[in-house]
Amino acid sequence: MKGGVLHKLTLSTPSFLKKERSYWKGMVFKGEWVIFFTILILFPSNLAKHLVLPSSYIQGILADYLLPKFYLTELLVFLLITLFSCRLWLTRSFGKRHLFLPFLLFLALFPSLGASGSISISALRLVELMLWLAFGVWVRENVDLKKDFLRIAKFLSFGVGWVSLLALVQFLLQRNVFPYYFLGEPVLYPSLPGVAKTSFFGQEVLRAYGTFPHPNVLGGVAAITVPWFLAEGYLLAAGIALLGLFVSFSRLAWVSLLLGLFLLGLLRVKKRWRAYFVAASLLAFFTLLFFLFPPSSDLTFSRRVELLQSAWAMFHSSFLSGIGLGLFTASLPHFGIPSGPTLFIQPVHNIFALVAAESGLLALVVFLALFLAAYIFGWKKQRYLMFFSLAQLTLLGLFDHYLYTLPQGLFLLSLTLGFIFSSSDEKKAN
Repeated sequence: MKGGVLHKLTLSTPSFLKKERSYWKGMVFKGEWVIFFTILILFPSNLAKHLVLPSSYIQGILADYLLPKFYLTELLVFLLITLFSCRLWLTRSFGKRHLFLPFLLFLALFPSLGASGSISISALRLVELMLWLAFGVWVRENVDLKKDFLRIAKFLSFGVGWVSLLALVQFLLQRNVFPYYFLGEPVLYPSLPGVAKTSFFGQEVLRAYGTFPHPNVLGGVAAITVPWFLAEGYLLAAGIALLGLFVSFSRLAWVSLLLGLFLLGLLRVKKRWRAYFVAASLLAFFTLLFFLFPPSSDLTFSRRVELLQSAWAMFHSSFLSGIGLGLFTASLPHFGIPSGPTLFIQPVHNIFALVAAESGLLALVVFLALFLAAYIFGWKKQRYLMFFSLAQLTLLGLFDHYLYTLPQGLFLLSLTLGFIFSSSDEKKAN
């Protein structure tokens, strides 16, 4: 009897230690949300520390996509995940569900790490992907869509708002706004080689970048977030984001936004009017496509086709492991650089083709399964806004690469997937 009492006294945790552990758990949880809201505001930032390696050059030219970078945003994500891991340890609630998806992705990508011709670039790329996957897991575990989305949209509107206003001023001035690298704003002048320009009322003008590496990223961010702001009644934020979308002159982003608005409208239109709504919307949609997209002789279109052909050749040459994670541009000279007046070394403008080329068949299957599961789960749980956002992201991912190659794109993708798979509301109900 005495031994049993002594055994209980030895194993039981003193009450003051339980209170202290609960206190620190609460403080860590608050710290996580502060960092999360900071990420929502600063995610457009392109501030990063660049590392120039001998393998970062292609034909004597420094290739941006072969430069390992340490972004301010990803540092914040690392702090968020570190605090999250500490809280799970404090509460002894670290379970298999937190490890399954990261472990599955690691297994899918590991063969491409072994096949890599530059281990340093591939290893850092793997760490980056795992980091953003962990960010999506944090959103899944901690965000209650019904309760938290209004507040999230508010902080997100600050981030989208300041970068859209910066882009508007860039367009009006036709140059970068700040004389220094403010939050990653690039140096912009219409005369600079490689700067994105377009024709506007018969004049060649500079497309606005904001702080992003390309105007298409600015357009994609606006296209995804405008429906979110409209859904929560943030009309001013939606209007400012639309200005950013306009000065980006991103045709694909406009089509993506129209797709999202069309799906939202279809959901809200009464059943008897849906057929007319679909017919009118499709007519407007394809008419817009005709005017927005040039014929196949356009240099941009032909280059993207050539990149797809190179991606297929890479996949065909090593379909199990791929040519190496993060090494598409490094391998491009061996499979065909797109023709044109200037050297065009970029990843293939299709995230699924990029995954297949760099990481092989298994990684592609896991990537497609993740998207399919998100569609099924989102529809089943009636998370229609996020379901439609995923459809927009899929469209963007079919014709561009930044959702997989840039931190701003990975932020949008992991945030949306985290929203779709969000389970905190179910846990509270149970």
